[in-house]
Amino acid sequence: MRPIAFLVLFFSLSAYGQGFNFSKQWQYLGPDSIPGYHKKRSDVGIGPVEFIRVHPTKEGHLLAGSLNGGLFFSENRGEQWINAGSDRWDYSACAWADFHPEKPDYWFAVSNKSGSNAKPGKIGKEGGLFRTKSAGSNWETIANHKTFGSDFTTIYGTRFDPENPKRLYMMSSRGLYYTDDCMALIVTWKKVEGVKGWIYDMDFLGGQIYLSNFFKGQWRVISMNSDLNGRPKIVTKAHEVNKPLRTITIEPIGEKLLVLVDQKQGSDQLWEYDPKNDVAELVLNNQRVNFGSGHTLAVNPHNTNEIFIGQSTRVRMYERDSKTKIKLGSDYHVDVEFVAYDPFDANIRYMATHGGMYISYDKGASWESKSKGLGVAEVMGLAVSNTDPNQVVIGCFHDGSSVLADWDKNGTYSWRIVNGGDALTPLIDPTDGGVIYTSNQYTGGGIFWSSDTAKHNSNIHNRNGLKTSGWEMTAVLHPKMDNLLFFNYTRKDEAGKGNIDVCRTADASQKKNAEIISDFGKTHGLKKYKVYGLFNSPFYENELYAYVLHYDKNSENKKTTYHRLFKTQNCVGDADTVINSWFELEIPISTWIGDVETDPFNPNIIYLSYVAGKSHPETMFGDKGLLYALKYKSSNHVLKKEVDITRNIPNTLGGRFNIVIPYKDRVMFVATRTGVWFANERVMKGSNRWERVGHGLPHCKIFGLHYHEKEKILTVGLFGRGVWRYYLTD
Repeated sequence: MRPIAFLVLFFSLSAYGQGFNFSKQWQYLGPDSIPGYHKKRSDVGIGPVEFIRVHPTKEGHLLAGSLNGGLFFSENRGEQWINAGSDRWDYSACAWADFHPEKPDYWFAVSNKSGSNAKPGKIGKEGGLFRTKSAGSNWETIANHKTFGSDFTTIYGTRFDPENPKRLYMMSSRGLYYTDDCMALIVTWKKVEGVKGWIYDMDFLGGQIYLSNFFKGQWRVISMNSDLNGRPKIVTKAHEVNKPLRTITIEPIGEKLLVLVDQKQGSDQLWEYDPKNDVAELVLNNQRVNFGSGHTLAVNPHNTNEIFIGQSTRVRMYERDSKTKIKLGSDYHVDVEFVAYDPFDANIRYMATHGGMYISYDKGASWESKSKGLGVAEVMGLAVSNTDPNQVVIGCFHDGSSVLADWDKNGTYSWRIVNGGDALTPLIDPTDGGVIYTSNQYTGGGIFWSSDTAKHNSNIHNRNGLKTSGWEMTAVLHPKMDNLLFFNYTRKDEAGKGNIDVCRTADASQKKNAEIISDFGKTHGLKKYKVYGLFNSPFYENELYAYVLHYDKNSENKKTTYHRLFKTQNCVGDADTVINSWFELEIPISTWIGDVETDPFNPNIIYLSYVAGKSHPETMFGDKGLLYALKYKSSNHVLKKEVDITRNIPNTLGGRFNIVIPYKDRVMFVATRTGVWFANERVMKGSNRWERVGHGLPHCKIFGLHYHEKEKILTVGLFGRGVWRYYLTD
């Protein structure tokens, strides 16, 4: 770039900053330890932990990973955790990690785009197997999508050869890979020939390698020589279950092999396989491996007669020979993902749960949360008080709704759990921070109203005789009219049973005060649909957008989900008028919508974000498909112009509720996995570049962006790393 051009660009970027400082560090707001709570409950947590790795030679050194939140390290048995550098990865999400058995500062970790239903997900173009030689200070990629020939690959884990710690195996959805020198400057990988399909688990026993393998629709255990010569042998007798399976997990025990068979339906089973005699014995029947993907299985290294196994949302311990259940304490978060034993102290056990990490010092009789510093809350909704920017409400996957507030009115803010379950959209009244709305998806859930900072809650769905919309829960408050709430519900009437429509209430404290204000079956002929998102604008207070998932068949008679956007310009009219006032807006792509915001100066222009951009844009200059400016005709609402304004924002995961347009100002903030970005009027028209706001924000999915107009503060909710804040002025 020539100097004069650089100066023009520099001054244009500086000018549209409106006095903002974009060079500072984002600050973490938490929660970074278990939030406070009034009564003991099993769903109070800090966020889900997928695994725990215990260093075999350095006492107290642990690694803990979150499928969406990243990798954390402790050198004092979990008393304090620090991020292990994964916040700097392009995907701040960790599916697996391990210590090198001889080099304490050498760690190997798997970065994935995001978890896949509580299991490792695809590595994408920026993930893969990473290595650090400096205890997390610096990371380098040693295997990525080019290693496998596909960014749709899943890496399930790694294993070191017990006889040769330089040899490292990598289990993947594309087979088994290994390197003969994982310490090399440039690591070279080889694929084990003859092993086809997924390799889900791996262990070593008696000079043999045993693999949990999924191939051509069938799970099986196979074995091969440790020198990798010869054809793999199928160990058939260890998994003779005549029902479809989800996973098989294996664990060596003495000279035998434990095989945990996780069925899709019915009871799961634990077998003991004797390779010398090629026979298998059923150890435990009627197990329920609901969580942990089968990895909630461990053998006590100090006493191999003791087995740890996941059952439903809890864990069980057994004496193997007598099959007797050992009594365990239950004071831990439900939904257990991983268990491990301490190699130095026979009394200590570790547990990774959907609420953090737990430790037992008395062989499992009691448990303590050891999650300080593990900031891995999976935020699914965010609200910030307009009257007090330090007050925040979040809805978290697994761990309920939490409020950050000055509870004792002494200037000290702390987090508290206010209701449990898998929480979703929260809201705060714009004029009264004590009026809070929270929501969750489980049976008996719905959206809740409180007038005392969520210390006491009443279920709005229940009070109005409405069925909750479950995972599709969404809600917005009218920007000007106090207490006017719009939310969705599941219909129970015969004509639209199972469909999700929109309703409203002007007083959430009253019973049977809700009015139905949409019926897309009646007005638009949709037979099967769900209102999945509601959006409105402070600039046009009586307008409301409904994002609808329409389930139908395409021209080839295949089931298809159509993503559709509807709008009403009179959401406060009488109910029948509103029902008939909805009209559809054409949108560029039928895929998952993240957010919708209206231009403050032109009600016929909207800005629409998608949850993810296009995987393969048509050309390097083509639409990235992440963010659009759309202009509609005022007379008939036909789409007149569409402009992809993604520009220099990297094409990655976008987010939900991730656009903010400050009041009556032609600027915009947008949050994506790559950070928060700022635009002036020219960028909003697609003719200039975005500027990144600050640095140090982890690269997680976004669920909520808020701008506090008076204090010039940005707050963002991350799916996997909690709540972060940025002060735009010095």
